[in-house]
Amino acid sequence: MISKPKLSEIDIVRAIAIIAVVLIHGTSGATQLPIGTGSQAIFFILNKASLFTVPLFIWISGLVLFYSYYDRWGSGMARIFWTKRLQKIVIPYLLWSIFYYLYNQFMFHGTIQLDAFHLFKLLLSGNASYHLYYMVIIVQFYVLFPLLMTAVKRYTWLRRALIPLGIGIQAASYTFHHRAFPLPEYSSLFLSYTATFFFGAFAGIYYPTIITWATRYKRWIWSAVLLAGGAFVGMLLLQQYEFAAFANTWFELALLAYCMTIPLVCVPWARKQLARGSRFSACLSALGAASFGIYLVHPAILTLWDRVAPEPALGRIWLYDLHTSAAVFIGLLGAWLLARAYASTMTKGSARR
Repeated sequence: MISKPKLSEIDIVRAIAIIAVVLIHGTSGATQLPIGTGSQAIFFILNKASLFTVPLFIWISGLVLFYSYYDRWGSGMARIFWTKRLQKIVIPYLLWSIFYYLYNQFMFHGTIQLDAFHLFKLLLSGNASYHLYYMVIIVQFYVLFPLLMTAVKRYTWLRRALIPLGIGIQAASYTFHHRAFPLPEYSSLFLSYTATFFFGAFAGIYYPTIITWATRYKRWIWSAVLLAGGAFVGMLLLQQYEFAAFANTWFELALLAYCMTIPLVCVPWARKQLARGSRFSACLSALGAASFGIYLVHPAILTLWDRVAPEPALGRIWLYDLHTSAAVFIGLLGAWLLARAYASTMTKGSARR
């Protein structure tokens, strides 16, 4: 069985992505400040510029899966793969969905009511909390992964065409959803993210080649990231201030270009930080390693923060700025500490056994 070296730089990329996740959720309320204020504009830009994060996490999933399994995939591995994912993803998803179903009722209403049918619908859609839809998407890709891997191993043309195929599927599903028939829970369907997952799969198969290419053309790629990201956020700002109106397709195209290029700047940057061996890179690596735990728990901390320290009156914008900045910091640091404490407890428990 072929064993590949761990891609340590991916933990730093995960750190970038999880910081963006907490930034989005921590600044969501501040984007509703009065339009025209400097605070609203700053938080709006930060919030929208961070929307690359879910596609980046999905890209990482495709990368890691195909990097890890491509050279050793064989008959009978699908069952082993699904069993591991059931333990690592599906069971935590079910438990955390139930937790947020109960927790949010108590925090927002002060009471808890159990409705099994409603909870079942929330589990299917990933709507037990605003962040759990991501796990529904990942589970769908995990279900499809053995089929895709088998096909990619068998057909060379498919392996080489992963990127255009992923973009094509996503574009077709978007067109069908908006022009023909609206798909239920479209934002939670894997069809919305095939471009980044298939790109991650391609990168996992041809990782050294991709990184060499991205390093060689880093100036062009950085330019593409800034252009696409700037166009996406810029159009949102123009539309917010009613200076211009754009069809939704333009936002989708700009965001797709932004999300397809940003992994190509994140990974080389992460490799550079890792090579330096600084405390900063070690901190980012640790943060990325704990990203799944941070992802799961940070909404609970943000909700608790809003209850302990309610949003200040809008008459003092600087207090609102301070409240929002503290929410991001506390949400990230608090979730990180809890994730590390849990990991430490589990490690000690395993050692005792």
